[in-house]
Amino acid sequence: MTANETSTHHDTLPEPTNLRDTLERAGIEHLDVDEERIVVIYQQAILMVTATDGQVTATQELDIELWEAAPRSTAPDPEAVLTSFTDELAAATGTPQ
Repeated sequence: MTANETSTHHDTLPEPTNLRDTLERAGIEHLDVDEERIVVIYQQAILMVTATDGQVTATQELDIELWEAAPRSTAPDPEAVLTSFTDELAAATGTPQ
């Protein structure tokens, strides 16, 4: 991935979900940015998670953008990181994938 390319996933949850609580339950490090965004550190990568339909405390629609990938020698490709994160987030919410 070049500096000008980004990887983004869109995810839909079956019901409004509090992302802060879900990330805490899953043991995933995160930092609140504002009412719609959370920065997540996942597998040595930095992700921006944006609630596209409301606030992070009650959202069903998410955009998950890879801001910075982990060093190539320690992590899978960026798409695999995003897929792994969305799978783990779904598992923490009880959402079947």
